[in-house]
Amino acid sequence: MRDYEIRSSSYLPIPFTMPQPPARTSAPALLHSVEVLQYRQMERAFRASGGIVSSDEVVSLLLQHTEQPISQLAHWIVDRDVLSFPWQGHTVLPLFQFDLRTMKLRPPVNAVVHELVPTLSDWEACLWFATPNAWLSDATPLVVVARDALAVLDAARGERYLVRS
Repeated sequence: MRDYEIRSSSYLPIPFTMPQPPARTSAPALLHSVEVLQYRQMERAFRASGGIVSSDEVVSLLLQHTEQPISQLAHWIVDRDVLSFPWQGHTVLPLFQFDLRTMKLRPPVNAVVHELVPTLSDWEACLWFATPNAWLSDATPLVVVARDALAVLDAARGERYLVRS
């Protein structure tokens, strides 16, 4: 036998295949991944102020303060007095918008919501509250609104201006 011949009869040639590029993630899957990350960010930010709860839970809390809790919540949602968004088949709301003792809307938060909702979706506005903001020395509007509502309102006006430009 020649030196370059294979001496084993068990040799089976392995066909050469081009390496395949990694599978592309579909746009809907990427969007879902981004939404999950954003939701988790909001969940962490809102946890200290009551968290994010379903509309049914808000109705239960309102029941202690009004005879028409469903109507009240529906009115607030339709008038865009509160921020709500769909998540996993439910309408959810961050509780920071409410005074939890009375379940009335917090006026400073409500003013900022009214500033943001003409240009941002409810999801985007919730994310805005949960994201560090350069106009607020990189604090989140959620944290600052309790101590300096006017600064948060000014930051919301700046955001609205930037979005409209």
